[in-house]
This record gives sequence, C-alpha cells and structure tokens, in this order.
Amino acid sequence: MDVREGKLGLSTSVFAVVLTYAFLASVWILLSDRAMAVMVGDAEMLVWVSMAKGWFFVAMTSVLLYFLVRRLVDQLTAAHLHQLELQRERKQPPPMLVAIANSSTDAIFAKDEEGRYLLINTAASRFIGKPPEDVLGHDDRTIFPPEQAALIMAFDQRVRETRQPETNEETLLTLEGPRVFLATKGPLQDAQGKVFGTFGISRDITERKAAEVALHDNRERLRLLVDHAPAALAMFDREMRYLEVSRRWRDDYCLGDQDVIGRSHYDVFPEIPAYWREMHRRGLAGETLSADEDAFERLDGSVQWLRWELRPWREADGTVGGIVLFSEDISKRKLAEHELKQRNEELERFNLAAIGRELRMIELKRQVNALTQVRGQPPPYDLAFTELSPRRVQ
Repeated sequence: MDVREGKLGLSTSVFAVVLTYAFLASVWILLSDRAMAVMVGDAEMLVWVSMAKGWFFVAMTSVLLYFLVRRLVDQLTAAHLHQLELQRERKQPPPMLVAIANSSTDAIFAKDEEGRYLLINTAASRFIGKPPEDVLGHDDRTIFPPEQAALIMAFDQRVRETRQPETNEETLLTLEGPRVFLATKGPLQDAQGKVFGTFGISRDITERKAAEVALHDNRERLRLLVDHAPAALAMFDREMRYLEVSRRWRDDYCLGDQDVIGRSHYDVFPEIPAYWREMHRRGLAGETLSADEDAFERLDGSVQWLRWELRPWREADGTVGGIVLFSEDISKRKLAEHELKQRNEELERFNLAAIGRELRMIELKRQVNALTQVRGQPPPYDLAFTELSPRRVQ
C-alpha cells in the first residue's frame, strides 16, 4: 500500500462514518416523531416525551459515534503503523550492501534523520566494541562519551543541513584506545531528493598520523641540525635543487636570508666550474668524493679556497635521492700560508745575501793574510774557524 492508497482508504472511512450517522439520525427523527404523535395525545406530555426522546437520541448517537470514531482511530493507527513499517523497510539496507560493507576494513555506517544507526558493518562494530544488534536503532550517545557523541552528531547534523559531503579527522575512544579516523560523511536522499539520514566511511589512520608526526619530528630535528651545524652543509635532490641548507653555508657563500630551498644550485651559483658539475654527477651516481683544497672563482673575480666532501644520500628503496655537500672555507688559511711562504722566501734571500757577503769577506781576509805572509809578517786575521778538520773516528 502506498501513501496515495492510504489516504484514499482514510477518506473512505471518514465518509462512511458521516454517511452512517446522517442515515441513522434521519431515520430516528422521522420515525420517532411520527410514533410520538400517534402514542401521545396530550400536548404537554408530548413536549416532555420529545425532550426525553431527544436526550435518548443524543445518548444513543454518542455511543454510536464513539464506536465509529474508535473504529476510525484504529484504522488510522493501523495505517500509520503500516506506513512506518514501509518507511523502515525502505530504509533498511539490502543484504548485498550489508555483505559488501562487512567485507571492508573501513568502518561503514548509515544513520536516519534522528542519528539512529540503520547500518553498521563488522569493522565499525569491532572499533566500537559492541555487536551490530546492540547498536542498530540507537544514536551515538549510547556508544561514545558525551563530548565525543556531541561532536559526531553535530557533524552529522551539518551534513544533513548542507546536503554536502564532508571529510574530517575524528579522534575517538575505542577498545584499542584513542584512534584517529578519517571520516567521510554525506547525506542519504530518497528518490524525491528528501534527506532521510547520513552515511559515513571512516578509515583508521592512527598509524599514518603517528608516522606523519614522527616524520615531522625527524624533519624538524634534521632542520635544526643542518641549520645550526658548525660546518657549511647543503642537501640537494637529483636535480641539484636545494632541500636543506645550514646557516654556515649561507654565511660562507654570502647568501644572506634569501630563500634557496627548491632552487637549482646552478642558478644560485652560475659560476660553478664544469669539473665541479662533473663531481656532482658522479656523486649522484653513488660516489663519495672529496678535496683538501680547491679554488672557487666567484663572479666578482675573487677566489674562495674550499675543502669539501660530497656524499650521496639514498631513498628508502636504496636509490640515490641526491647528494650532501660539506665544505669549509679555508681562504684565510690559504692566505696565511701564502704570506708565510713569502716571508720564508724573503728570509731565505736575505740569508743567502748575508752568507754571500760573509764568504766574500773571508776570501778577502785570506788574500790579505797571504800577502802579509809573503812579506814575512804574521797574518792579521784568524781564519781558523773556517778550516774544517775531519774528526778521527775511533
């Protein structure tokens, strides 16, 4: 029986009650008035008998009306209960849908417009810790703590009002402890577009959220380590784009606070020589390379002396994801070494000049001693210190 047939049946019942009452009232009035006129001749007595007849008519019609209305109310109640049963049957999910929902590891459920559960699959039942028969027909207030239930039901209410699906994260207290779910909810609509409830699919993302938090923490620690490392350090991907860069790297290469993350190393430093680019390619192929000192000629013509080391870093699958460059600016040391070398060379030249002068003076003194000996005079200069006598080895 559909709604139209139900309304037609109720209209027919009302018409039957009215028609029955009108017929009985008409027959009673017609027959009773004639009978009273024949049976009672006295006019005053006829008035009293007519009044009694009227009261009797009211009593009898009231009793009749009671039974007729009672019958009508019973029919209306039965029709209403039948209509509710039909609505419940229409809201009940088909067995195939229930089987499909139970085969999913995600929590799947459906609720009516009052938030009462119409469907709950095995996964959702496991998370809640109650069998489906203890949940169906109840709302979230019988399942979750009051605060959680209020949030869930407010979410459902918003979906029914906006008629738009939503996806949110929900943290719920389950038998396994607090779990984080990625819940997607949407409105349930009938053929006429009327919203009669909500559906939902919730995926347990607790482990994924924990992994995201751990990854975030690791990245934060890595960022702090890189940023405050005492050495100049930069991390690149396979395209030589910056992933991380330390403060020392910015200082050594005069980058300041400019944002280099995501930019190509070769765009930031277009003067990088070809042989360094080759070193980068070898590093991306898996080699570890280093140099104790290397000259880096900058665009302004200055030369920066560096000691560097290049190491590849690898993805989870073992493939090279990029390289890490460690460098140390040794320009001051190189300048100090150069100045020391110059001073040593100057000292050596000075020593050579002083020794040469001393040798010439010794030779001149020898010549003077020789001349005086020729004249029979003793030599004026003692040059014994210049005579090297071999030591006798015992």
